[in-house]
Amino acid sequence: MRLKILTPALAFSILLIFGCTEEKPASVMPVTTDSELALKLYETGVVAFDQFKQSLSWHSLYTAVELDPDFFMASFWMYYMSSKESKEAAEKAFQSEAQLNPAEEQVRMALKYLVDGQEEKVVEHLQNLVDMYPSDPQTHKILYLLQQMYFKDYEGAITSLERAIRECPDFPLAYNQLGYAYTELEDYEKAEEALDNYIRLAPDQANPYDSKGDFFMSTKQFEKAFDSYMKAYEIDPSTFEVSKKKAKKARMLQQKAAQ
Repeated sequence: MRLKILTPALAFSILLIFGCTEEKPASVMPVTTDSELALKLYETGVVAFDQFKQSLSWHSLYTAVELDPDFFMASFWMYYMSSKESKEAAEKAFQSEAQLNPAEEQVRMALKYLVDGQEEKVVEHLQNLVDMYPSDPQTHKILYLLQQMYFKDYEGAITSLERAIRECPDFPLAYNQLGYAYTELEDYEKAEEALDNYIRLAPDQANPYDSKGDFFMSTKQFEKAFDSYMKAYEIDPSTFEVSKKKAKKARMLQQKAAQ
């Protein structure tokens, strides 16, 4: 029997993990799968993605699809992580024979237009998705990540991010993306404010400090960048080895600037 909707207890737990505090199970976008284990792996993969634990995220989603080859949303996120050039990942999603719910159909149509290069249609369908589940930060995430990462539409992404934050103000990832979007537009005051909120909401995670380090590098505050990168590395050295490398670059630039 396909799990057309999440159970109330599970839906509420996901809302808490994803940064919403409304006790409204129906506000979470349902996903369709035959397997309870695949669903749990999907949840693990999505949370790991939001925490920039890419290896864990990929492995969890891959295993979910192995358990249920028709798990459309797991295949969709694998496509996103594979890059938009990955025809194999897109085909895997389109091959799903599951009877998708209306929200998943919006994602499927957006994916179709994404593969076809029709950006306006992608945004249209994902805005429909957000309107269907405005209190689920994951629906917002699909929209603003594609606007920001694929289309490089930073102003459009900011509009979507600001709505996401209004709807679900405690979802950390949105502040991270908002900080980078404002940095791209060289609005450094708003960028720093967003990244400080990211740290406030996820002080025990490594990525907020890595992101703040990137901000300091963009504004040529190399000593602060070094400290921020090293904090990220100290929190999670196995995943954030790259932060240590960034810290070395920041120290080198700091020393060069002092000469």
